[in-house]
Amino acid sequence: MAYHKLTLIGKIVGEVRRNEFAGGAVCKFGLPVNFTRPKKNPETGQWEGDSFIINVSVFNRPNYNLADICAQTLRKGSQVYVEGRLKNNEYTDKNGVKVARPELTADVVEFLDPRDGMGPQDTASTNEPMARPAPRPAAPPRAAAPARPAVYEDEHEMSAPSSRGGGGAPDENDIPF
Repeated sequence: MAYHKLTLIGKIVGEVRRNEFAGGAVCKFGLPVNFTRPKKNPETGQWEGDSFIINVSVFNRPNYNLADICAQTLRKGSQVYVEGRLKNNEYTDKNGVKVARPELTADVVEFLDPRDGMGPQDTASTNEPMARPAPRPAAPPRAAAPARPAVYEDEHEMSAPSSRGGGGAPDENDIPF
């Protein structure tokens, strides 16, 4: 049996809905899927692209109420990472037309928004000043190396040290680089 996995990251569109049934609970929401980069139509001036909203269903699992956690935490605009399997949801609408729509049954849901009290928007809304780290102590000053004055025979020829300074004209084969 082959197992196919679909992974989506996006912001929830529409409202998050929680429904109960005889076997447990399900949380449903929509995520937008874009297939191509939107392009501006030169005739109408509108942005166009191939996209649609895929319905995501999250069920409660044994010993883990994922649907309940999603219904309590997620809101319209929340960013989520969803991983699961794709199934075809077929139904007949009220006009008698048979409709087939893909649906993602989530196995993994990760909330990508910061938690309450952890985001930068929460710290900025309080009237208390933000805590700042203590200043680091200044490093002790370094002892400067004693300067060796260069002694030159001729003040016009500054490149060659004198014999009193411990040198002479540099050798041609002695290249400093």
